[in-house]
Amino acid sequence: MPELHLQTLQQAFPPRRLSILLAIVVALTPFAIDMYLPAMPAMAVYFATSIDQIEISMPLFLIGFALGQIIGGPVSDNYGRKPIGIAGFTLFTIASVMILYAPTVESLWVLRFVQAFGGGFGAVIAAAIVRDLYDGKDSAKIFTLIGLIMMVAPLIAPAVGSLMLESFGWQSIFVVLAVYAIVQVVIIGLLLPETKTLRLLRGHQRAGPREVLGIYKMIITRRQSLGYLLCQAFVVGSMFAFLTEASFMYIEYYGVSTSKFPILFGANIIVMMFFNRLNARLLDRYSSRQLLRLGITVQLISVSLLLLLYITGNLSLWSNVLLIMFSVGPLGIIGPNNMASFLHCFSKNSATANAVMGTLQFTLGAAIGMAVSLLHTGTLLPLFTIMFLSTLTASLVLRISPKTTAG
Repeated sequence: MPELHLQTLQQAFPPRRLSILLAIVVALTPFAIDMYLPAMPAMAVYFATSIDQIEISMPLFLIGFALGQIIGGPVSDNYGRKPIGIAGFTLFTIASVMILYAPTVESLWVLRFVQAFGGGFGAVIAAAIVRDLYDGKDSAKIFTLIGLIMMVAPLIAPAVGSLMLESFGWQSIFVVLAVYAIVQVVIIGLLLPETKTLRLLRGHQRAGPREVLGIYKMIITRRQSLGYLLCQAFVVGSMFAFLTEASFMYIEYYGVSTSKFPILFGANIIVMMFFNRLNARLLDRYSSRQLLRLGITVQLISVSLLLLLYITGNLSLWSNVLLIMFSVGPLGIIGPNNMASFLHCFSKNSATANAVMGTLQFTLGAAIGMAVSLLHTGTLLPLFTIMFLSTLTASLVLRISPKTTAG
């Protein structure tokens, strides 16, 4: 009976269609993070504060997104994917509109946190739907396609943000985000599948608070999946360190104009798309774990060179741009393989497992971003040191972790 219902859903939502719909949903997060990067200096002027105070809104956004996922995951497992997604993106819309009237930088912090909480609450359903319907290399291929499509978001987000900033002011960026969130509500309500019946046929039972805590403990302590969990957190942490300082590094440190900033930022996404397409081709020949190790190795070499060249005084703007491209770009091959290997361990609690991974990577990313802001000295040494240590830790964790069947 579950197999028949599963086949019906798979026929109605084949991998390509499902990937496109879910990519549109999850792309809101990189839009929300990257669109306002070019506007940080202008926002600092508006709120009569320094740019490092505006930067604090970045780690606060990541914390809010993490909390939204950790709460939304088990609620989604209990009550279904669609109602949770709709509720989350409705809250995101309300907070986005309220940001337009934020009177102080502190109120901006609070509203970005609330906005992110709603985004995390809604976005947690995407990976869970994939795991409900597909497994193993099939899910890795879907995550790869989702990753390719959603990479368009960080590729164009800074350019859209820069255009909105120059044409209508920084507030217009959050108008665009509010409209996008409304589109998400429509997509989830009308176009995405609800897998609640399938999960009930598989024997899933609602979990109370005590059971949820037990599930969290099981996910966090399971040795087979812990390595993938920590690996993803530190890899993403390195990227969030860059995101926190990207505006300062290019616009203030190197003097790049706000109109050219999206070009340099977008170069990272081009490399990420290259690795994503490479991953799709290599999955037929290599395991997810082998490709995961390849991606982390490339990232580790790149961040090591960044730190070394900066310390020795040999890092120019263009060598910086090139090495950042290969420090951030490998996420195109790391992310889908790590996610598929991790979720392979959890068939009945995929949303909760995805929430744990999302919470850990965004919480660690927030901590790393906050550390970069607090250690801000007007140089790039704190940034490159933290990126190196994060990637090195991810590499070491993966090496000592056991393999999964999918990996």
